[in-house]
Amino acid sequence: MNDVALLGLLTVAAYFDWRRRKVPNALTLPVMAVGLWYQWQVGTGWIAWGGLAGAFILTLGPVACKGMGMGDQKLLMAVGAWSSWAEVYSLFLYAILLCLLMIIIFPRTWSRLRENLQKIVVGWSAHRQLWLPGPNQTAFSLPFAFFLLGAFCIQQFPSVIGLHV
Repeated sequence: MNDVALLGLLTVAAYFDWRRRKVPNALTLPVMAVGLWYQWQVGTGWIAWGGLAGAFILTLGPVACKGMGMGDQKLLMAVGAWSSWAEVYSLFLYAILLCLLMIIIFPRTWSRLRENLQKIVVGWSAHRQLWLPGPNQTAFSLPFAFFLLGAFCIQQFPSVIGLHV
């Protein structure tokens, strides 16, 4: 049940994130609430709360630095409500690795990324202020939900083909 719910959630969220670069609250908040309720009913409520809290903590830094939107944060929290801290942590790491792989594959973003990093360093060393690029100045806008769906598929692939890792 959990895997089917997560696959459905991540597929719909990936669609919205790919097309509009937004994950709607109307999708994440009800799924988060239903996930917590379902996990509580089957006796794993504390594990679900741990997944939700872990997702929140993992995404605090990226959201504060504008590297991730709050919709992405709520999406990962909804995933945590349907799973556990261990699954959220591994999904987050796989998704970040997929994002980094995408940046490496597309070298056209490298010059803008270098410029932004230089501005951050200069701004910090000169004024002790952290300069963060605006949405139109970022090196690459990535639909995190799409990569989270990819990470979920990668993580579930061994069990789908019958491997027990």
